Amino acid sequence: MPIPKQSGFISSTRARGAVAAVLCAASLFLAGCQAQPEFRPLTSEVPPPPTFATVPAEEACQAAQARYALGRPIDAPLLEEMRTRTGSKSARTSPAGTPLPAPADPARLNVDVDPQGLVVAARCG
Repeated sequence: MPIPKQSGFISSTRARGAVAAVLCAASLFLAGCQAQPEFRPLTSEVPPPPTFATVPAEEACQAAQARYALGRPIDAPLLEEMRTRTGSKSARTSPAGTPLPAPADPARLNVDVDPQGLVVAARCG
């Protein structure tokens, strides 16, 4: 029994899958090209730079040694490395701009973190 010949543009299943994959990749490429960059106007309203409070020489914590971590996402290994590099006895994170609870410990490193989880400042206390 002869196999009936199919009519149409694409007759095999494999060819249909290849065409579908090419069309999908092309649409994703075009969608990526049309994404608009975030508009950030140049104004004088710039956030203040990160602050690094230094303590007297007799204290162990040296917050300036934590500058390498600015802009990096905070996690436990990074916090421990910051604590080690600053010579502090302990370290903790807090949301940027929130006052720290008393009592202050001059040998403790306080790391300020923005809502995205990035290090924005470090200080002792």
